[in-house]
Amino acid sequence: MKKLSIAFVTLLALSCGSETSQAEQPVITTEKCLYKFDESSTKVGWTAFKFTEKTGVTGTFNKVNVLISQAAEDMYTTLTGATFTIPVNEVNSENPDRDQKIQDHFFGSMESTDIISGIVKTINESSALIEITLNGISKEYDGEVSVEGETITLKTTIDMLNFEAQQSVDSLNSVCNDLHKGADGVSKLWTEVDINVVTTLKKDCK
Repeated sequence: MKKLSIAFVTLLALSCGSETSQAEQPVITTEKCLYKFDESSTKVGWTAFKFTEKTGVTGTFNKVNVLISQAAEDMYTTLTGATFTIPVNEVNSENPDRDQKIQDHFFGSMESTDIISGIVKTINESSALIEITLNGISKEYDGEVSVEGETITLKTTIDMLNFEAQQSVDSLNSVCNDLHKGADGVSKLWTEVDINVVTTLKKDCK
């Protein structure tokens, strides 16, 4: 009987000890983060090409207006469906005379093109599909995406021929004729334009 009592007490002690150990296990909490769009961090750059040898002329747009529905836990979800408008009078090649010619003779010869507009249809860590509207025409383009932290860079190349804008290219080339002559003496303005967009999202974790 005595041995049975000792065994019972020992079992009770071990049982209580096990419960205490389980109660002391740390509680693991999962951090929740939201990615918010920051318009002030968004830069839209472009590179046009002149001369037969295709020399780049770079510039930016001083202003871009972006409409995002809401913040999301995934940075790509935040940007998917985003719409944007870019006023063409905000073009900036760091040459005021050239900027005025671009506004007057390039965009100015297009239909309803006070702004460039578009939408980000899909985006992930390596690629994107964007729709751009220019000269009254909407076209989809694939983009290459790279990511560093909360900073996302999107690159693509658009062709003015897709927007039936050869006349606009010719108009700008005409007023810049001598400036677009390369080593061969031929005045040339290419229809392709490289686009580079960089934005840094705000990460808010709780």
